[in-house]
Amino acid sequence: MDASFVLFLLDGIVFGLILSLIAAGLTLIYGLAGVLNLAHGELLVICTVTAAVLLQSINVPLPLALVAGVLVTVASSVFLEKVVLRPVYRLEGEERILLGLYITLAFSIFLHGALITSFPLAFLTINLPVPSLDFMGLTVRTAQVITGVASAAVLVAVYVFLKNSWGGMAIRSLTQNEVGALIVGVSVKRYRLIVFMLGAFLVSLAGIIRSVVATVAPESGIEFTILGLLVCVVGGIRSVYGTIVAGLVIGVVYTFLVVFIGTYLAYVALLIFIMALLLVRPYGIVGERW
Repeated sequence: MDASFVLFLLDGIVFGLILSLIAAGLTLIYGLAGVLNLAHGELLVICTVTAAVLLQSINVPLPLALVAGVLVTVASSVFLEKVVLRPVYRLEGEERILLGLYITLAFSIFLHGALITSFPLAFLTINLPVPSLDFMGLTVRTAQVITGVASAAVLVAVYVFLKNSWGGMAIRSLTQNEVGALIVGVSVKRYRLIVFMLGAFLVSLAGIIRSVVATVAPESGIEFTILGLLVCVVGGIRSVYGTIVAGLVIGVVYTFLVVFIGTYLAYVALLIFIMALLLVRPYGIVGERW
């Protein structure tokens, strides 16, 4: 097998796992709160910008800067859920979805403008001490291996949490049968806040992991939101398992499209591929399966 093909495939898998981290949070939030969070990618950028500013301005050690980035992102998600989205929860059904789209889009535009205006040079790149390693005759970037393993480990942990823990079962019960969950005493408000915080935590990790293999810029939020939404739709809007599968598919397809036809045409071709896939599987690759 051609070495370049293997390396491109590895790049696609790593990118797909990062997209799955982003999309998993979107899926959980939509499933429980009924809100498609269009500010999700900007939360990722909040984490990377916070870390970059701390590193560049006051030379905070990298681990502390990353932790601070995660904490600021989680705090922002709490503000979004408790304050910004408060009017949304008074509505139900399509009205909630539509108002949620408008409000999160406005919040996303506000964050995007504030970030690129206030911190235009806050790029986050994490360089590893060992740039590459040899494996079975291939020279593989160390960043690829570390980010792939880290992303996969986080996704497995999230899946196990949702499947086996009390909190995970409560989240799934509210998503699948809210009335039944309320009858047995599961609090909607409590777990709604938890999924927003969990989504922010996952998207923070996605931003940190992405910065190991590529530079994350302050203007990257819109791109990550769009790609996360595409993964959600392809995987099944309520399926965490589906987001993992769809993230891998889209990551690999997009990576090879970029190699063969370039970045801009790759987006067009990717959308055509997704439309064709949804014609065959209109409810996503795995439908409603968790």
